[in-house]
Amino acid sequence: MIHALLAIGIVAGTVTFYFLFRLLYLKYPYPFLLPVVTTTAFILILLLLFNVSYEDYLIGGEWLSRLMGPAIVALAFPLYKQRVLVLRFSVMIGGAVLIGVFLGFSTVYGFAVLFGFDDILTASLLPKSITAPVAVEISAALHGLPTLTAAFVLVAGFSGILFGPFLMKKVGIKSLHGKSIALGGASHALGISKAAEYGNVPLSMSSIAMTLSAIVASFLIPVFIWIFL
Repeated sequence: MIHALLAIGIVAGTVTFYFLFRLLYLKYPYPFLLPVVTTTAFILILLLLFNVSYEDYLIGGEWLSRLMGPAIVALAFPLYKQRVLVLRFSVMIGGAVLIGVFLGFSTVYGFAVLFGFDDILTASLLPKSITAPVAVEISAALHGLPTLTAAFVLVAGFSGILFGPFLMKKVGIKSLHGKSIALGGASHALGISKAAEYGNVPLSMSSIAMTLSAIVASFLIPVFIWIFL
């Protein structure tokens, strides 16, 4: 009974904080005020202040984690609504995804060689730009550390939504389609949440980029590991 009440309290508190910080972001739309960033930071501070372990938080937090799968599947709806447009740009999306996935894990491998990472750390890092449910499975199959991979996925997601739009603006990327594909391909679900701010079409573009990136990476990363490691 106590665990059930605690779980309900954690879920309710997390959702409440998210919506409060979302209202703040709608009023002051700065990158560092993105609700997924501020909510995560605030909850982390609370856990540290009250000395609550991550395991205790997961009593309720795991129910929110279980919603990740249905949430990703639900992205199929805006994708279906914009299917004609997505098919029209299928070549652009496919090319961008292939290039993005290859650059994503090849640059990681380059840094791994440069700084002398061992095989386990390298395998854990390679799928960092893929959506978490797929990334941890790839990491486990490559004998990496799935928990470490999950942390790298979060870092990639947060850094992408915080700095991605700014960097794309600085290098002169003006295409909304291009920005959306980049966000979905590099920052997975977090990138999609950012692309959704631009409208339904960017949401569809970014969701298909995330999905295709996961599929392509599932084939290319093991081949890459087999050849170079």
